[in-house]
Amino acid sequence: MNSFNPDYFIHAANVLLLLAYSVRDILWLRLFALASSLIAMPYFVFQPTPLWAALSWSVLFAAINLFQSWRLFVERRPVKLTPEEEDVRRLVFRDLAPRKVLQVLSIGSWITVETGERMIEHGKCVEGISLVVRGKVRVTRDEHVLGDLVAGNLVGSALLLSGIPANVDAVAVEPVRAMRWEVGTLEHYLNAHPETRIIMQQHLARDLAGKMDVMSVGSSTTAGPNRKN
Repeated sequence: MNSFNPDYFIHAANVLLLLAYSVRDILWLRLFALASSLIAMPYFVFQPTPLWAALSWSVLFAAINLFQSWRLFVERRPVKLTPEEEDVRRLVFRDLAPRKVLQVLSIGSWITVETGERMIEHGKCVEGISLVVRGKVRVTRDEHVLGDLVAGNLVGSALLLSGIPANVDAVAVEPVRAMRWEVGTLEHYLNAHPETRIIMQQHLARDLAGKMDVMSVGSSTTAGPNRKN
């Protein structure tokens, strides 16, 4: 009776390795390479003199491909956003994948501001920006109402760009739920993720343009009665 030929293992392993080099998807490449390493192991063991060095390398390759396959699988799993996280994506990051949205949120913190609390105080420098997700913030200067910031507006963005102490007050006129980012942390993240930076800059530009319109209307409304007196 002929004994089993261990060469079959190495042939099968090389066929799988050939498949690994033929696919375009990196996850399938990793999986085929992992299977190739596992199938090649019996070939090294069943030799008249076991090839321990080759077996050790095969084990190492299998471990690396197993770990990388697991990482790719985790990264590709569907991400389920919470209602608040979905609101942030709808308001600002519509063009970002849910996983990217979670990354941006992970560098910030959720804050809740009660009615009457200040988000910006006259004379103080702004160290972060806050995206209003729910609620309303009223911006005033010398007791004159300049406008209201609602869902989608950024609190502190204009002052942050100017770098000067606040010349306005921003007070919550109803309970506010917001996402707040520290300036340095956000800047560091955006430098490393240019696609997110572009989206953030586009929203910042729209936000500033909207504030200019609202505050110009507020200023004209305030000045109107003075012209009549």
